[in-house]
Amino acid sequence: MSKARILIFDIETSPIIGYTWGVWQTNVIDILEDYQILTVAWKWLGESKTYVIGQDDFKDYKPGKLNDLHVVEKIHELFNEADVIVAHNGNSFDAKKCRARMAIHGMMPPAPYKQIDTKLEAKKLGGFTRNHLKHLASQLQTTEQKGDPGGFETWQGCLAGDKKSWMHMKKYNKKDVTTLEELYLKLLPWMTQHPNMNLLENKIDACPKCGSYHIQSRGYQKSNVATYRRLQCCECGGWFRERLAEKTEKVTYVN
Repeated sequence: MSKARILIFDIETSPIIGYTWGVWQTNVIDILEDYQILTVAWKWLGESKTYVIGQDDFKDYKPGKLNDLHVVEKIHELFNEADVIVAHNGNSFDAKKCRARMAIHGMMPPAPYKQIDTKLEAKKLGGFTRNHLKHLASQLQTTEQKGDPGGFETWQGCLAGDKKSWMHMKKYNKKDVTTLEELYLKLLPWMTQHPNMNLLENKIDACPKCGSYHIQSRGYQKSNVATYRRLQCCECGGWFRERLAEKTEKVTYVN
């Protein structure tokens, strides 16, 4: 029985450098240098190791000159391997930025995958005061908490080829991923449209959110046409209903 591969990932990008006439709510006249992906950190759900690579990890890296080809190639490889990708604000930022850079480098689309954005899931859950990773991790009391990037100086150092800045950036990037994994697991039981793990792992009657068979029957759930056993997963805490409806007595009508 295959185990679904769930990729927890986060990227850090360089700033867009351009000309402007002002410094407050102004338009960019022209772009001198577009953004690139500086680093990517990732881990596979349920595995202990967290990985990170940056542009400076490759032999053809030249300090002060950006080239994210090899980093994007690695991201493409990870997306190809994943059944599900998880990122915070991934639908609007991480995944979109990655796909754009893949296309710019002439790569073909990675294999199809399901996508979970923990920022959107937090918004669906309820009215948190803020929905960024740092606030949610604090409010939901995850063991791991978002790190300190060290201000814009860290990005400037990476652009200039400073080794300490690259080290700090990668450490910060990894911290985001370990925090994100915990946040994902905190939000998991609340998710209403999580990819069905029964289908991904070729299981029958397991928890559709986490794939566990440790399930308890807790009452009944009625739809407009049928009654189903209501189930709760003892691993992730998520609720769902049995696939097949309860049998009902057949009524004989008198003509």
